[in-house]
Amino acid sequence: MKKIVAGLLTFTLILSMTAGCSGKTKGTTKKNEKPAPTEPVVEIPDTPTVKRDNGKEAVFELQNAGAGKTAMTSEELNEAYSEFIFSLMKRCAGEANGENVLISADSILIALEMVAAGADGETLNQMMNTLVPGADNGAAFQFSVDRMNSLKNDSLQIANSIWLNQARSANVYDDYLDYVVGHFDAGVSVIPFDANAVKMINGWTEEKTKGRIKELLEDLDPNSLMVLVNAITFDAKWQEPYEDAQVYSDVFTTGSGVTKTVPFLGSTESVYLSNDEAVGFIKAYDDGKYAFMTILPNDASLDINAFMADMTAEEYWEFWNSRETFATVQARMPEFKSEYAIELNNVLIDMGMSDVFDESRSDLTNLSKTNAYISKVVHKTFIEVDRAGTKAAAATAVVATESACMEPEDVKYVICDRPYAYAIVDMATGLPVFLGTVETV
Repeated sequence: MKKIVAGLLTFTLILSMTAGCSGKTKGTTKKNEKPAPTEPVVEIPDTPTVKRDNGKEAVFELQNAGAGKTAMTSEELNEAYSEFIFSLMKRCAGEANGENVLISADSILIALEMVAAGADGETLNQMMNTLVPGADNGAAFQFSVDRMNSLKNDSLQIANSIWLNQARSANVYDDYLDYVVGHFDAGVSVIPFDANAVKMINGWTEEKTKGRIKELLEDLDPNSLMVLVNAITFDAKWQEPYEDAQVYSDVFTTGSGVTKTVPFLGSTESVYLSNDEAVGFIKAYDDGKYAFMTILPNDASLDINAFMADMTAEEYWEFWNSRETFATVQARMPEFKSEYAIELNNVLIDMGMSDVFDESRSDLTNLSKTNAYISKVVHKTFIEVDRAGTKAAAATAVVATESACMEPEDVKYVICDRPYAYAIVDMATGLPVFLGTVETV
């Protein structure tokens, strides 16, 4: 039996503007091209953007010029980024209220870095220090691009798109757009922001997410400036597929004490993780780059979301670095399916990214002639793990509005018949691409 793993993420940024905004224009588009919902292209004849002449040096200029290089090593940058991952998980798991949680920080990283490319001043500093703490701004930008490119292989695909409002594109700085297109490989469409625009953007998102996210946007303000969408799809087979005899029924006890008889997946693995707090196993995918890792608390009475809310980046790395190879690791986990949604405004503000949400203090003046602030960030995810594979999806929407020690035994056991956490990890770095909890099945 083949084991297939599929996951995806999408991000949307909506910049809203009031009517009447205009500026000096510069033609940048091709004529007589019609937009395709699945492959954005610049399609409105002579649709302008504007040359930035605000006397400021944008962060992408600093990066491209090689200025402000950090002394941080790649390992240090990964560890800094993991601080963002677990700060995010802390707050999401802390608000879980007995539900399963699933986040993907990579989608949020790529999305917010595309936004931050148009930021300046304290707004920029706050965004960068939240996403990659301790790194200078230019290095943080380079990290996000390098991270995005390093994730890509035959199993994981990334797609970005930019949708410009035909009536408002004259306010978008062309060098900002060039940066996002050049470094994030984004396709561009210039379209009227009417009811059909929502259908086009949702159509693109549905295709890039293999039909798992069908309606990312419900509506779109005709005064919005642009929509940026990021989609990540993950589709890989297990290195050692489950056989029919390894799928059986057993009892899972939820966090609330309810018992459920559900299908379990049993296997013998070779990589075992353990510390004073938890044990886990790693099951590899056949691409050699990604793997599924479980984190099962030793104390069965612990609430799994509270456990993950308390986990720090340092504790995660301690657990990751505990990896040992044994001849036999008896591993069990249930099939499960869950959906998760959270509005991230307060989470990101609490993490230190406050100005960009404040109408009077937000500084996105390297993006467009008119200042803007983020009015809403929504993160939605979906995952299904069964004998056929794992399907995962996540969507993040950002709405921005113009401002007015024991020796091991030979056999180890990791039986996930109660709440546990999991991650789909990049084996090269140890960083989780997906990070979630199973409170119930």
